[in-house]
Amino acid sequence: MLTTSVERLEGITVRLNVTVSADEVDEAIEEVYRSAAKKVKVPGFRPGKAPKPMIESMLGREYLLTEATENVVNSTYPRALDIEALRPIEAPELEELDVVEPGKEFSYFADIEVRPELTLTSTEGFKVALPPKEATEGEIDAQIELMRERFASLEPVEGRGVAADDFALISFVGTVEGEAYEGNQVDKYLYEMGRGLMPPEFDAGIIGLSAGESTVVEFTIPDTTSNPEFAGKQARFEITVHEIKAKVLPELDDEFAAQVGGFDSFEEMRKDLAARINVQKAIGHDRTKEHRVREAVAERLVGDVPESMIVTRQSSMTRDFMTMLENQNMTLDQYVAQAGIDMDTFEADMRRQALQSVREDLALEALFRALDFEITDEDIEAELKEIAAATSSTPEEARKRWEDMGLMAVLREQIMHRKAALWLLDNVEVTEESAETNAEGE
Repeated sequence: MLTTSVERLEGITVRLNVTVSADEVDEAIEEVYRSAAKKVKVPGFRPGKAPKPMIESMLGREYLLTEATENVVNSTYPRALDIEALRPIEAPELEELDVVEPGKEFSYFADIEVRPELTLTSTEGFKVALPPKEATEGEIDAQIELMRERFASLEPVEGRGVAADDFALISFVGTVEGEAYEGNQVDKYLYEMGRGLMPPEFDAGIIGLSAGESTVVEFTIPDTTSNPEFAGKQARFEITVHEIKAKVLPELDDEFAAQVGGFDSFEEMRKDLAARINVQKAIGHDRTKEHRVREAVAERLVGDVPESMIVTRQSSMTRDFMTMLENQNMTLDQYVAQAGIDMDTFEADMRRQALQSVREDLALEALFRALDFEITDEDIEAELKEIAAATSSTPEEARKRWEDMGLMAVLREQIMHRKAALWLLDNVEVTEESAETNAEGE
């Protein structure tokens, strides 16, 4: 049996006072002795049958009682948190512990930083703007343009030089600081202009050249090169243009519709694209709505978010991200290089996301309190049933496991977040984004 109380200290720190009954202390001591008896070898006694005085003489009474003390604290601290409905954000600071004594109560104190109970500026007039539920003409046109690009043809060009959006069949010999490098000679490669495959100076040197003409291009290799050893050095390319080809997009007509999808008409293709876009929008609409209402309520949060909560959430999010990368057989260094950012930028972005995530959670909890919502026994039972179903256990087993780990407060937080979010979804005013805003978002 436990007796608990809470004393409010400065800021978000509280002192949890816990008193453990003599019966529970005795049981913990007995368990330590039983466990020790199974491990020590005492001549003349079978494992687990040695008397207490002999176990004490071998291991020491103080050692055994210290073990029992640790077990008492570890088993009762999570239960005490649940009794007082405390939600720690960091490990507790325990005052120097006495050692348990048989037949006596045991008390200890823990100073804990708990989740702050912040407030909102108001709980009325929530508004969010969402993308249109149905496909816009612009979205359909964008999909058609992608299809045109896929079915485009390349046709030879005569009578003019290379343009910025052409394909040029080229050969070149390159050097860096006057020295050849691996792969420095290329023969008749179909080079697409304007794709960033080479530095801008390379493309600029080709523009205007006609088939059969040559040029020399020199420039300083930028720091963004894929080969850091070349950064800042002088490059020289002798380039010859053999042929020029231009991308020709197909006409938007019934023939194009038949070619790309077997449609009878171009109009039929547009209707099919609209239907497909509508399906995708339906899938993402509710998710987008919840995401934006969470952002909306977080904007009204009043008060500071504890640094420890941000750090903990950032660590958790980073671990999840690393796991995702591992599943894709990619390292963090590879991701950072592919994304064109450095580690400082990556960490700053993760911190920004962590701060936003914590603010949203605290805002939902503030809304829950402001609306005088409650967590009922039925809410908890329903949550435990879902957990049990996901872990192939019974609700009773799930409850014991969560209580033993001191996670019932987390379960209550989940209920608070869900109830507050559902209220928001039912009470927010939804407007439709303009076509221009939607296009910018994409």
